[in-house]
Amino acid sequence: MADISFGIFVLLFMVAVSLFSVRAAWLHWADSDRAPDAATHRYSTNPSVIRGHERGIVALAGWLVSMTIGIVAATAAAGGAGPAVEEVGAFFILGSFPLLMLHATIAWFNWPKFLVPPHQRSETGSVIEWWRHRRDFRAAIKEAGQRDTQGQHSTDLPKQT
Repeated sequence: MADISFGIFVLLFMVAVSLFSVRAAWLHWADSDRAPDAATHRYSTNPSVIRGHERGIVALAGWLVSMTIGIVAATAAAGGAGPAVEEVGAFFILGSFPLLMLHATIAWFNWPKFLVPPHQRSETGSVIEWWRHRRDFRAAIKEAGQRDTQGQHSTDLPKQT
């Protein structure tokens, strides 16, 4: 009996998280002020990473919904619903992984554009921003080194974040 109640709790939790993510994706797509701010969850201190996850919220919501449908179908199949329901569950679970990869692609490279909310399509991806920051940091270090060799000692080296 405890296994059944835990399973029901997990399924209800997954449905609630899926519904929340679909609502968040809708609000981000509409550029609403009511859209949940990913920065409040503090999973990263890098603003580029946070903006990347906000750009990829549509694919992430699709992944969560697909996983939820697949797990519900697999659970029903385990309860004796039949092999066709098990195949549907496997289809949705396996089909969810390309959506997860799309989320990563959107967060890192801001591509494909049609899955990015319209107001965020002009942004660059997290990897591109990191690469530009790295290049600018190296150029500043090189410039400071050249000033030191010319006798102009510099104590204002840039901080790497």
